[in-house]
Parts: sequence; structure tokens; C-alpha cells
Amino acid sequence: MRRHLLLSLAALVLAAGTARAGSADLKREIQAQQSAANDLAALDPGHMVADEIALLKTWLDEAWDRQTKDQGARAREALDRCLAQGDLIRQKITTGKVIAQAAEHEKAATDARDKLAATKKALDEATVKKKAMEMNAK
Repeated sequence: MRRHLLLSLAALVLAAGTARAGSADLKREIQAQQSAANDLAALDPGHMVADEIALLKTWLDEAWDRQTKDQGARAREALDRCLAQGDLIRQKITTGKVIAQAAEHEKAATDARDKLAATKKALDEATVKKKAMEMNAK
């Protein structure tokens, strides 16, 4: 009986220690995601995803509040949502940058086509002038 009581007590102490370590890990993860949210805001100078970043920060605050109220499972759910939101924000920022690059390339291509058309027109005009001068010289 005494042995069973000691084993139960040891298991209870071990579980409490694990819960505390889990809480410290959760706290550290939330703080890391808060720093990541600030980094994401810095990566978005055009404020293309400002709404998503605001939502992310709100969810991080929710995770922090739940973590401090000993609602570890709910805090973990909120943190998982934050991780997915962070990935979405990164994808949107990358997409925005690629779209901007594509627009630049399209503009360069349009400019090149316009220049080619102008050069072709000038060449045709020069050819006509040359033929007219040759005809006048005869």
C-alpha cells in the first residue's frame, strides 16, 4: 500500500513537472510567434497583408491569455491557428512580390515591343525614302 502511494505521488509530481515544462514551452513558442509576426510586418512594406497580420496578432494575444489562464489545450489550438496564419501571410507576401515582378517584366516586354514597332516603322520609312531618292536619281 505504501509503495503504491509512493508511486502515485511520484507520478503526480512527474505529471505536474511535465505540465509546467509544457507551459514554459508553450509560452516560449507564443513569444517566438510574436517576434515572427513583427518580422512578417517588416517584410510587407506595401501593407498587402496588414489585415492578416492584425488577425495573427489578435490570435497570438488570445493564445497568450489562454496560456496564462491554464487553458493549455485551448492555447495550443490558438497557437496552431497562428502557425497556419503565419504560413498564409508568407505565401501572400511571396505571391505579391512575384506578381510585382511579373508586372515589371510585362512592362519591359511592352516597352520593347513598342520600341521594335517604332524601329520597324522608321526602317520602312527609310526604305521608302531610299527608293524615292534612287528613282529621282535616275
